[in-house]
Amino acid sequence: MSEVSFNPFPGLRAFEQDEDFLFFGREKQIDDLLIKLRTQRFIAVVGSSGSGKSSLVKCGLLPSLHGGYMAKAGSRWKVALCRPGDDPIGNLARALAEPGIMHDDPGLESTGASMITATLRRSNLGLVEAVKQSDLKPADNLLIVVDQFEELFRFSKYERTQYSGRRDSISFVELLLNASRQEGVSIYIVLTMRSDFIGECTAFPGLPELINKGQYLVPRMSREEQRDAIAGPIAVGGATVSPRLLTHLLNDVGDNPDQLPILQHALLRTWSYWKQHQGTDAPIDLDHYRAIGTMAEALSQHAEEAYGELKTDKHRKICEMLFKAITEKGQERQGIRRPTKLREICEIANATSEEVVAVIEVFRKEGRSFLMPPADVPLNDESIIDISHESLMRIWQRLIRWVNDETQSAEIYRRLAEAAGLFQEAKSGLWRNPELQFALNWYDETRPN
Repeated sequence: MSEVSFNPFPGLRAFEQDEDFLFFGREKQIDDLLIKLRTQRFIAVVGSSGSGKSSLVKCGLLPSLHGGYMAKAGSRWKVALCRPGDDPIGNLARALAEPGIMHDDPGLESTGASMITATLRRSNLGLVEAVKQSDLKPADNLLIVVDQFEELFRFSKYERTQYSGRRDSISFVELLLNASRQEGVSIYIVLTMRSDFIGECTAFPGLPELINKGQYLVPRMSREEQRDAIAGPIAVGGATVSPRLLTHLLNDVGDNPDQLPILQHALLRTWSYWKQHQGTDAPIDLDHYRAIGTMAEALSQHAEEAYGELKTDKHRKICEMLFKAITEKGQERQGIRRPTKLREICEIANATSEEVVAVIEVFRKEGRSFLMPPADVPLNDESIIDISHESLMRIWQRLIRWVNDETQSAEIYRRLAEAAGLFQEAKSGLWRNPELQFALNWYDETRPN
């Protein structure tokens, strides 16, 4: 057996661009995306939560483009990766201002972002103008990847900022749509979006039409593709997997694409357990898989293991407030990620950045990938903290309780706000018991901010 050097599984997080040598089983899907991109400069990669949308784009499509597989377009690709978050235009500008994309000088990153933001806000052709003002060469192609596009829909419901009377969410979509239609510049747009949010697109003029033309619905992986996705990385890592474990894993995954990130996490844990307890002479086997709780329990057990490492009540309370801040339920009761700046989490948890970071590090250290950014990325007050995948909200029992509690608190808060508004308009009286006592008890317990 060759020397075992590293754990080849990313866990819950998506595969990154430099991990394409570990990305197996998606070759047909990558080819399909390339074919589509040759005829459509706007593509929406749509699929259920856990179907592998982000990994397919980052670790499948992007390396293929850099490898020159889009022959007519060449291999000169500048790729800007962003997520809408709570500042879609600003996040796009910062992605474009990264060194080596619009400009080569690293010193222009901060000032460049401000200049690009101003250009983007100038008109609905602002993205095209920003490209024309950049250092891009005629042979360069610009690919803008908007990951987790569904974040825009949450932002659009609560956005307060308007420029020249226009909402940022509308302007952001118009920038992308208009750029993809221009023949004089080589701008390509690829977005990833959960399929359960597809109906939200109708609120943005022109978006449904382009999605209808450029939609790529991520297909379910076949059993053979799933086999490759399991055995391929194990072989690259220098190990082997027993036939009975491979069959058992394939049966556990079944036909549900939602299981893929849970499978990746279970494989991450199984590999670690095998290496620690078995050595590297024997194949990874069913006993190692069962020892970590299988796909049914491994994720929840691992998260509880991390929670158990928090030694003080203060850290455990910070942990609860942290996860409540970065998760929520949508209108259809589905779990939604809510990426939040570190400084905002500190305010919510009434804690210092050192205290909050200490908790974050427990959940993102080597061998764990519950929180993003990854462990090798230094954190500061402006760092965006996010859960690595929505499946954590469905599997970790403690987080399920926290999300439900926070959802209930939000509903109570809205009821109180509505009642206060009616009282101010003289359309309702003051609350009396038992409603009043219920509201007071809720306030004492939650201390909303």
